[in-house]
Amino acid sequence: MKKQFYLNNLFYIAFFITVLSSKPYKGGELRTEDSFRYGRFEVRMKSAHGNGVVSSFFTYRDFWEEGLTSNSHWNEIDFEWLGNYDDKVQTNLIIQNTWDLPELVDLDVNPHDDFHTYAIEWTPVNVNFFIDDQLIRSVTNFYTDSLYHYQKLMMNIWQPTYEDWVGEFDSSILPVYAFYDWVKYYAYVPNSGNAGTDNDFILLWTDEFDYYDASRWDKANHTWDGNNCDLIYSNVVFEYGYLILCLTTSSNTGYNGDPLEVQLDPLPNTISIGAPFPNPFNNNVVFPIYGIESGFAEYSIYDITGKKIRSEKSLVIDRGANNVFWDGRGKNGKEVSSGTYFFQIKNKDYIEIKKVAFLK
Repeated sequence: MKKQFYLNNLFYIAFFITVLSSKPYKGGELRTEDSFRYGRFEVRMKSAHGNGVVSSFFTYRDFWEEGLTSNSHWNEIDFEWLGNYDDKVQTNLIIQNTWDLPELVDLDVNPHDDFHTYAIEWTPVNVNFFIDDQLIRSVTNFYTDSLYHYQKLMMNIWQPTYEDWVGEFDSSILPVYAFYDWVKYYAYVPNSGNAGTDNDFILLWTDEFDYYDASRWDKANHTWDGNNCDLIYSNVVFEYGYLILCLTTSSNTGYNGDPLEVQLDPLPNTISIGAPFPNPFNNNVVFPIYGIESGFAEYSIYDITGKKIRSEKSLVIDRGANNVFWDGRGKNGKEVSSGTYFFQIKNKDYIEIKKVAFLK
């Protein structure tokens, strides 16, 4: 297979080593703090388009973290969206000694044009892949038997050097983005669950990506051979209720796209936030709230680590213009440190987030 080329070149030998380099492009990666053995992993996402671009959702045994260095300890289960295909997704299993089982699966949709829900079910006897609750691949052979090590859940975007796999890359398409709406993890509880195949799974947590939950996720800062990118923190962005993984040049990092690009669903927008002003601020900031109809809402302010520092659960929203003021103080009345903060407002129908910078 084409993918075996980069396996033979020890693609993942340096997967999780932090490397100082000056590669021409910058990508992003997010991975869980915890590792999992079996379960159902779901994501609602829109992949990145473009020759030479890969965005992903996968599990991976972080054997480097375990103090191991040989790829004989490798375990991985992949969804990989190759930007040069608008009607396919690559699924793969990788087991000890880099044995892999890739398969390009035909789709009836373009995964780069719209959001779809993808799921991996991993049990001791099979690995199933789904799109929008439709089974697209099932593996029940010795590969599944060999997948018994704990693995982390990960997502990334990067630019491979392997043109025979992903196509010839043209940097003029940059920046490009992959959008992740939410992720869910279900534990494997055979014969006692309420979700997934044969109700063998039960939901343990959901992350809506309203903010960066540093207790659950780590941003990556590394690279590897065969990757034209350094993966950097600033290309892992939480905005508009999405995780946005960015593939950029070195001079244009972060998300700089149109907010409307990620607002594809006809949400019941009964409230919205205008642009906070002044921004940055060092005394008071105003968050304009526009109510389509009167009602109650809840607002919260989070710091960059995802810690909630201020909130109000019964905010009265009148129809028309409303203002919420913040003086840079937490719920204990103590002034917060300079930095980036996120203002979230939500009601029973809708949620929206704005970013603001506080400068002392």
